[in-house]
Amino acid sequence: MNKTQAAFNALPTDLVSKLCRTKATRLSLKQMYSLGRHVLESKNQSALVIPAVFLYQELPIRLSHALKLLNSTLLPVNMTDMPTFQQVARSYVEDISLVTQMPKPSTPKLEEEFTALLRNLEQRHKVKMLAISQGFRELVASVQGQCATKQDQVLSLSGFSSTQDGNNGRLIDPETDKAIQSFFNRFYTINLGTRLLIGEHLALHDRGLNLVQRVNPLSISKLAIRDAQRVCAAHYGQSAPSVLIQTPNPDISATYVDEFLHRNIYELLKNSMRATCDAHLRDGSPVTIGLSTEKERGAAARSAMPPVTLTLVDGGEDVTIKIMDQGGGLALSDMENIWSYVNPVKSRPSPPSQNIASSTMSATAADSLAAMGGVASEAKDYLDSPLHGSGHGLPLARLIARYFGGDLSLISMEGYGTDSYLSLYRNDDHPENFPEVDEEMQAEVDVFVNELMDECNVDAHSSLQLKKGPLAASAAVSASPDILSPVHPIPAGMALGLRQTSTAATAKLPSSPIGIPPTSPTTETPSL
Repeated sequence: MNKTQAAFNALPTDLVSKLCRTKATRLSLKQMYSLGRHVLESKNQSALVIPAVFLYQELPIRLSHALKLLNSTLLPVNMTDMPTFQQVARSYVEDISLVTQMPKPSTPKLEEEFTALLRNLEQRHKVKMLAISQGFRELVASVQGQCATKQDQVLSLSGFSSTQDGNNGRLIDPETDKAIQSFFNRFYTINLGTRLLIGEHLALHDRGLNLVQRVNPLSISKLAIRDAQRVCAAHYGQSAPSVLIQTPNPDISATYVDEFLHRNIYELLKNSMRATCDAHLRDGSPVTIGLSTEKERGAAARSAMPPVTLTLVDGGEDVTIKIMDQGGGLALSDMENIWSYVNPVKSRPSPPSQNIASSTMSATAADSLAAMGGVASEAKDYLDSPLHGSGHGLPLARLIARYFGGDLSLISMEGYGTDSYLSLYRNDDHPENFPEVDEEMQAEVDVFVNELMDECNVDAHSSLQLKKGPLAASAAVSASPDILSPVHPIPAGMALGLRQTSTAATAKLPSSPIGIPPTSPTTETPSL
């Protein structure tokens, strides 16, 4: 019996079905911050039992939602057929089993054991994100390779269409691109929220701090500027563009996740610096690095490149960060591709650099780790990625921005430059933007679970006969006894919700004495 079969067989017969049907309990920044302060101020190890019990009940629900999404027909068949994606799905079954087989962490000793499991899950999660990135790159490389061999032909790869004739720079057709964006937006958002909860508990337990805290956007912006300038300077072999900071109030504060904000500002600055260098660097003249003192402004004026400007404003509803560059801007046709995980944005060729080749981690993998695996880690993995090349940076940054009601938008003027607007929603009662399983999906869960049970009960040496569908794999793959079967497509209406009204948000999350809301009243939490 293989690992996945053993994990699934150890679960109660109807537990996975119940978990898939149960809505996730969406927390707000205020609730997470209040709980973190409660634990830290108590200075008592037993206080960690409260968040541990909540995680013990909540994690299997969120893991099951990711598992369900990986077995949907939302993606083109090539992606769901790939062994990499199938292995990730099996890994989620094992994760669910690991959590549910643990005793409830209702004592300090059991909490210690549960925290050790969370450390394991954190590492497994990073491996899964790398595997997803690898599978995605393999698929794109396959499409590009077939484009190269079939000039000016449209390739129909079981629903995955690609063109070599330009098509405004698109690698795939708009409809398929939209489906891929929809899938990855949901999948990455589920993993973002799950990873944040795990990271918050580990930060409280191991480092005595909480990830959600009162942050100073100006201080974080300065750190992001230095990091972006370092990467840009390494890429071009000389000093990066200056960054001028403008703010009427240096003491702005907000309840947020430090690394979320740093990652997004860093991503936007990195893009602006690269565009500026590509547009204005012609003779290799050095550029002064600086912030916003009079001396540094004078140096920037004499520089070979115009500075990037970062404006920080404290609004009544939002804290907004505007990053403006004079990097030549983007064409209107390219604006359609900036949020795509596949279709590239055309850009000027940048000078080669030996530093790019030295990177051992792919940019796509590093970006994925940044959003889902970098939270609460000592080292920010995304800082080790190349200056550009992944295509996942902006889409992931927007998911992070929207997770607690904020947003990220770009306005570009071709021939001049681009303005990026990052907003943080001041209402810290806004719940996580966690994708919900609607009624149509819930009705299909039983089909998925029954197929999974059938497949996990097949003998390891027997032939597995898969029905025709999104996971109808090749003969070599179908011989594996633990491949997860497909279910019906996720309804198009199950879109990620953005900012909600305060009334709607708080109505779903009745407060408890310590700030942790009870499970959604519409669905009973399964007994673990």
